[in-house]
Amino acid sequence: MRLQRSALASDVLRGRVAVVTGSSRGLGFAMARALGLHGAAVVLASRSDDGVAAAVGRLQAEGIAASGMRCDTGEPGDVEAIRDEALSRGTLDIWVNNAGVSGVFGPTASTPVADFTHVVRTNILGTFHGARVALPVFLAQGHGDLVNLYGQGDRGPVALQNAYASSKRWVRQFTETLRLETKGTGVRVHGINPGLVRTDLLARVTSQPGYQYRLSALPVVVGLWGQSADEAAWPIVDLVTSDRAEFRFLTRRRLVTHGLHNALCGSLGRRHRMALDVTVLEAAQQPFPGVRPSHGGRP
Repeated sequence: MRLQRSALASDVLRGRVAVVTGSSRGLGFAMARALGLHGAAVVLASRSDDGVAAAVGRLQAEGIAASGMRCDTGEPGDVEAIRDEALSRGTLDIWVNNAGVSGVFGPTASTPVADFTHVVRTNILGTFHGARVALPVFLAQGHGDLVNLYGQGDRGPVALQNAYASSKRWVRQFTETLRLETKGTGVRVHGINPGLVRTDLLARVTSQPGYQYRLSALPVVVGLWGQSADEAAWPIVDLVTSDRAEFRFLTRRRLVTHGLHNALCGSLGRRHRMALDVTVLEAAQQPFPGVRPSHGGRP
């Protein structure tokens, strides 16, 4: 779904400046676009200079006030620079901690240390760094909206995805605590779980050897309950214009209605399924190369 500024857009966010991390592509870009189409000036942030420049150009071509710069959210100085870029526009009103990575699929005991650390650095420390620089500005001016991205695992354990799932459980706890700490200040803290979004984060998977076969059903699951980045992005506008604490796409009702709708529309057909790109780690990359797959993994 590609919406132009004249369609389903408004000026409800005019005068506000919004930062969205991890926004050169995928859901982050779509959320920045949704905010911009509703009048906000948006500041994009991503690890790639070229990616940011291309994304900014796309938004500006639609008449959206956009700027951006390279940012590694695991580096406090980079995140502070993004805040300063926003404030150079006169204000900072919305901050969306979207940047995230999925981690290697497989058991915790054989997860490479570097991979687990990368997930923690991006999903946990990146969220903390964003909140740490945005909240003092919001508290000083008496208003502002902080949005943190939830994901699978935010309400319970997910086997073979412990790094990602645990990080999202942490984000939920962190967000709910911030909400308590900012109560009565005029600052609003929100969480959003967009469900299954057809982006590279979902489609490109790194697996431990033998566990890639567990992923074969993922395209079917996405066919039933997945949505495009543009579709998943639009609730961000409702969140930052309300006191609502959380938006969750895959409620019990939507599991039925969305799944039925996609099935009837033919989304489960092979030619409509999300292409899955799986990279399998070499045995030498495993912390315990001699460990064989268990729980149904093929040798």
